[in-house]
Amino acid sequence: MKKLLILIIIAVIVGVFFYEIYLNSRSVPNGAVSLEYPLKNGTFWIAQSGKTWLAHKTPLEKHADDIVRFPTLASFFRFRDTRLESDVTFGTPIFSPCLGQVKIVREGVSDQPIGIKNPAEGSGNTVVVSCNGFDVMMGHFKKNSIKVKEGDEIKIGEELGQVGNSGNSDGPHLHIQAYSTNALTGEKTPLPMTFEGRYLYQWDRFTN
Repeated sequence: MKKLLILIIIAVIVGVFFYEIYLNSRSVPNGAVSLEYPLKNGTFWIAQSGKTWLAHKTPLEKHADDIVRFPTLASFFRFRDTRLESDVTFGTPIFSPCLGQVKIVREGVSDQPIGIKNPAEGSGNTVVVSCNGFDVMMGHFKKNSIKVKEGDEIKIGEELGQVGNSGNSDGPHLHIQAYSTNALTGEKTPLPMTFEGRYLYQWDRFTN
């Protein structure tokens, strides 16, 4: 039994070592824009990254991230609780990831019960910030939590609102994506995003 425990500990240490090598070896895609992480005071993880069979099915969502707060041990014992207020991510403040101007604000969409999507409302309550040559769209804000209006000049780290579950979402999270727009054709091009130099993939954690 003692030998088995030692082998398990060694296997975990070796696994962590090679996983760190893997993380450091991943390259950042070309054309990535540098942003501040939009959530603070905790550890967060990427629940969805890029286009998958579950989410982010449009070309513009090629590099989109869905961010949630890393679950606490206690939250695992509330798996039957479908109240939004019981979710550890719901109500988390969202901060501007760049210096810029608020381009679009959409408010008034109700938050969905956990487990039920509303595809007709898309990204739900939404804020789009025009940064230096590109836009950042953030969606699924909590109803009536958005603190900015269209045309506002905002600083990095300025509070925009709170994480909600509005629109086509079955659980509280922040959807974030960046894109550039061709001034002549209006065509939008999805852009990779880095946070402190990291391009985050699904299941990646980020402490801020």
